[in-house]
Amino acid sequence: MSEGDPGIGRRYLQETRYTRAGLGERGRVYPRGEPYKHYPAASMRVKLNPEAGRRPQDLWECLKRRRSLRQYRERPLTQEELAALLWATQGISLAVRNFLFRTAPSAGALYPVETYLAVLRVEGLEPGIWHFHVPEFSLELLSAGHYGPALAAACLSQNFMATAAVDFIWTGILNRCQWKYRERAIRYLFLDAGHICQNLMLAATALGLGCCPVGAFFDEEVERLVGVDGEEEVSLYLAAVGPL
Repeated sequence: MSEGDPGIGRRYLQETRYTRAGLGERGRVYPRGEPYKHYPAASMRVKLNPEAGRRPQDLWECLKRRRSLRQYRERPLTQEELAALLWATQGISLAVRNFLFRTAPSAGALYPVETYLAVLRVEGLEPGIWHFHVPEFSLELLSAGHYGPALAAACLSQNFMATAAVDFIWTGILNRCQWKYRERAIRYLFLDAGHICQNLMLAATALGLGCCPVGAFFDEEVERLVGVDGEEEVSLYLAAVGPL
């Protein structure tokens, strides 16, 4: 970076500011992305119960107890626990006409974030990379195998990713929000992912589980693990979950 160059991050923030004079550059047009991603050729599909696994807990106590926890016991998660975590992060909480509102907010209710799971130890689920299909509240198996070590390596050798019971991997589909918000949409992708991850951490706390978010990773390696192109769909954020 040359002296006086503010850097790409600062330039992005400046160039995507909203002002009274205008709401950013309008010349570029993006196609509207599909609202849901689905893998019809998935080798296995498991439907979960969105009502399962929830335990009454005090919100204020969960907020107080929430911590980033990296040490987990070896027992597997139950499908009910996983269902509760998925519902907390991306579950449908209200259906109005064609809008399926979810438990985490999203700019313009566009929901550009996709959820993938690296399942290591979940009862009744084969270890591997799974995709969460929101409308059906089901999991689609994309690739069977033990991906914990590869994911830990992709996360700059953060080894707790390999000892967790399940790792959440969030990606963003750019055109799902850029058709409306253009360049500023990139801000919203990360805001959406943050909302989702906080819901996961609070739900894990309520269930007596440990959770730790991860923002340091080799983007291309994570994208390769879940099978996305890194251009139209990009890696955003991860989190490990396991029993305490």
